[in-house]
Amino acid sequence: MWLYDFLIFYNSGQAILSGISPYTIFDFNSPIFLALFFAPFSLLPVGISYVVFLIANLFLVWKLLKKRIIWAVLFFPFLFSLFVGQIDFLLASLIFIGSPWTIALALVKPQLAFVVIPWMIMSFSKNDWWKAIISTSAFIGIGFIVQPNWMKEWFATQPSFEFFSSHASNIYWLIPQNNLTLRSNLTFIGALIILPLGFVLKNRRDSWTILHTFAPLTNIYSPAVLLEWVGPIEVVLSWLAVLLVGGNIHTGMPFFLIGISIFIRGMLEYKKSSKDNKIHLEDLFRPFMVRFFRKQYPKLLILLISQYLFTLYTIFSSNS
Repeated sequence: MWLYDFLIFYNSGQAILSGISPYTIFDFNSPIFLALFFAPFSLLPVGISYVVFLIANLFLVWKLLKKRIIWAVLFFPFLFSLFVGQIDFLLASLIFIGSPWTIALALVKPQLAFVVIPWMIMSFSKNDWWKAIISTSAFIGIGFIVQPNWMKEWFATQPSFEFFSSHASNIYWLIPQNNLTLRSNLTFIGALIILPLGFVLKNRRDSWTILHTFAPLTNIYSPAVLLEWVGPIEVVLSWLAVLLVGGNIHTGMPFFLIGISIFIRGMLEYKKSSKDNKIHLEDLFRPFMVRFFRKQYPKLLILLISQYLFTLYTIFSSNS
């Protein structure tokens, strides 16, 4: 278990450097961009490479959290990420700090892109868009130069969506394991319904938290992407989730509790900072969305009701 994912990524990077397809590496089923990302790590002996990986993670934690780093090193999903060598926090941090040039790193883990990209691109200027397009195009181009048929090989290695759903560690964990078809269907629908919120929420914390809570592909290390907003309550909830499943790391954990906690704390902060002790639309949404709400409220209500009825219909159809 120790370094399990790190060794897969490390070996995929070595395969790239050796001119071999990374999809010959056992259990490597990610886009080729992950192997490209790890190629520099693979230039070093594996032990030194892992130390560099740890230092990079801890440096980014310190840069983003400063004195609150104590909560990060007590947070189970982040500790587990370091233990197995997962990169969700590392990627999210690099994308945020180096944006727009680093936006291409979202290609490394598309499931992470679902969480971080909507808010990021809504803050882009015209020049930012050009920088993002250039870096992303270059990254894609390198991928096809190194392995022209990588997409065919990648799709051939993909497990079923139900398999991914069995590891859900957000809101979809509530749907029983014995009905993975229902879970996977609701995962797909829930993700599509919630995705627009990621673009219109004003605060990065709110956007990333909501999208992560309903993201289509999560695992027990995925909440590390929310590390920047983790405090003592979330640390306790992370270990409580571990206890609730008896330490079983293979079928997901109820880490949606962490996202809910972060979101509630955020709402309380808005309320506390308000002069009238209320939460306002301006606190939550971008200006264009506030105007839309005020002008189109009846139509929006109809849309939300329609989505809700469609979800109920899907649930009924899945069980029939």
